[in-house]
Amino acid sequence: MTTLIKHKRVEFSELFYDLVFVFAISKATALIHPIHNGVVAWESLLDFFISVMVIINSWMIQTIYTNRYGKNSLFNMVIMFIKMGILLFIANMMGPDWQQYFHYLCWAIGTLTLTLFFQYLVEFFRKSTDDANRESIKGFLWITGLGSLGVYLAALFPIYVGVYIFIASILLTFIVPIFLITKDEHFQVNLPHLIERVSLLVIITFGEMIMELANFFTIENFSIYSVLYFIIMLSLFLFYFGQFDHAIDEKSNQKGLFLIYSHYPIFIGLMMMTVSMSFLLNPEANLLFATSFFYIGIGLFQAAVLANGPYNKHYLRYSKSYYCVQATLYLAALILSLIFASNPIIVVSITTILALAIASHFIYFYVTQNKKYSKSNWGFF
Repeated sequence: MTTLIKHKRVEFSELFYDLVFVFAISKATALIHPIHNGVVAWESLLDFFISVMVIINSWMIQTIYTNRYGKNSLFNMVIMFIKMGILLFIANMMGPDWQQYFHYLCWAIGTLTLTLFFQYLVEFFRKSTDDANRESIKGFLWITGLGSLGVYLAALFPIYVGVYIFIASILLTFIVPIFLITKDEHFQVNLPHLIERVSLLVIITFGEMIMELANFFTIENFSIYSVLYFIIMLSLFLFYFGQFDHAIDEKSNQKGLFLIYSHYPIFIGLMMMTVSMSFLLNPEANLLFATSFFYIGIGLFQAAVLANGPYNKHYLRYSKSYYCVQATLYLAALILSLIFASNPIIVVSITTILALAIASHFIYFYVTQNKKYSKSNWGFF
């Protein structure tokens, strides 16, 4: 099995569509910003996870459609523009008081999913669509159709009943594609296009971190924390960039399923790290909680990036010793940071060393392997 198209261009309309996710990701991240009694409340964490799932699910299913069938047609552009408006409406209802907007939220999310249903429906009845693709499309018609129906149904009930129907519908659109794609022998993706699209959303999430760091780059607030946080962010970006822009094998026959779902912890981890940077300097925050929250985010990010190692080019697949070194670096930094949790500057310094170490470890591995296999792109320049 091969990918559908060797080089599928990312269209301007796709990049324009991504802009609305800058705002949506910012609103989702804001849900875990408030501190209650020194920690993030469980209710806020639940709201955050559901919001992230709604945002990323919508983006992922749309991206899969565009990757496999999407053309820069007027129809697809109009659908994207409609979805952008709906997403802005949804994002503005994401907040600690979302319960008072619950029914409006359901109607909006249901309509958002329904637009995807219509896109797949049009593709299903297109004359150029073959039988194998029609079978694949049937599954996505069921997912988007039942997903929108479930969320619409939730809107008809009081919130104390409807919220459970709503969560079940969101989980449906998250879990079912795993089984659908796994069992579909004819499912194929354009892997280079999918990697590029997913990476762009990660860069948008890094953008949210940059906006948080901007608060540390003022005349009044500039300090050693500003420099250390900036180094952490750069190191994490290099670690991610190295894996998904250089190491991963774009010519492999994978369906892209693991690539997609492994990015959920990457997005969540980056958002958790973003808010933790302010937690560590917030006098109202419990420092042990802030440190733990920071390292959970780093762990999710690091583990998800490393988990894609088996899909690398054959000479860049990680050995057991590579994984052991990465795990040892993380665990050592975690233990030391928890021991010195009461001293934020020590925690941030240890974390900076960790971020530099995991990025440097990858760069050393990459350069060594490229040199060993006589590849041309291993030098500094």
